[in-house]
Amino acid sequence: MANDFFCIDLGESFIRISDIKKAGNLFEAKSLGMIDVDPVFFRAEAEGVTEKQAAVLSKAIAQLKITKKNVNIVIPDSYSYNQFIETPKLNEKELLSAIKYQADQFIPMPLEEINLDIEILKDDEKNKKILTLIAAAPKKIVSKVENLAEYAGLAPQTIETEISAIGRLIGDVFKPQAKTETPQGFLFINLNFSSTSVYFFDKSLGILVFSYNFSIGYNLFLKEIQINLNVDQKKAIELLKTLGMSKNASYNLQAILTPVVKDFLGEIQKAITLLKQKYNTQVTNIYTFNETSRFHALEEIIGKYFAIPTSNFNLYSMFAKNSTVDALKNDLGFFVPSIGANLR
Repeated sequence: MANDFFCIDLGESFIRISDIKKAGNLFEAKSLGMIDVDPVFFRAEAEGVTEKQAAVLSKAIAQLKITKKNVNIVIPDSYSYNQFIETPKLNEKELLSAIKYQADQFIPMPLEEINLDIEILKDDEKNKKILTLIAAAPKKIVSKVENLAEYAGLAPQTIETEISAIGRLIGDVFKPQAKTETPQGFLFINLNFSSTSVYFFDKSLGILVFSYNFSIGYNLFLKEIQINLNVDQKKAIELLKTLGMSKNASYNLQAILTPVVKDFLGEIQKAITLLKQKYNTQVTNIYTFNETSRFHALEEIIGKYFAIPTSNFNLYSMFAKNSTVDALKNDLGFFVPSIGANLR
């Protein structure tokens, strides 16, 4: 049975629009598309910016021949706050109190100015513990998203943070495996435009249990190229996608990008160190997605640095093949949060 909704993933670079359902072991894509986001959409106060973006969005939805009005919407990690917490098993009142205390520690704004969502991921009856994901977004951002939907003539069914949607997809793709003597799992690297999120998937539990966000994103690599080579953003995007850290006769991007790449890898190392301190776990594989597809051979750089098998989170094999999927097979990594939102 088809979903009575479709999904919009409001990324910092693109809006991803998708109408996908799960049929057996495969995803079936009825519609997939991407449009640019106004660079000031998330920051601008003027309603005119939201109305203009809604008009572009409406046109794209019509071109994709989507007639549904119900929509699930995803907000990027860069504009939300997320934390996994483990607590003793508590009654509802005690749990809410513990969560509010934890939220106050990592959310840099008054709690009355945010929308808070709580998702219990694991209820460990044996050890009397629960693992919870706290996901929050500023009320101003949620209001902007609601206004965008209203101007576009849509009815939001859910508005969730990126990590929640991503965790749902990863948990669907990778089923729980038998416990090993040393806990093991996969690291996922989500390169956004202005920040990067690192997630850890516990193989035995079959869920995400850890996240780490840092403020080095795709835009920083572009800025280094633009400044050092005196080129515009379009040219910088082309060079990063085709050359990456490679050298050629005209452009030595390796020399330009090495300092920021070192910082980027250093932050991932911090995430791995924190992960091992907390869970004493082993990372067996690393997967990359989102803007990493526009950075030539970034997964090779990461894999070599950490000596851990690293690859793009390849979703193409998980889809029933049709012209829609084939046209975007090299860009499906951009749709990871959107696909997860379709699984609600």
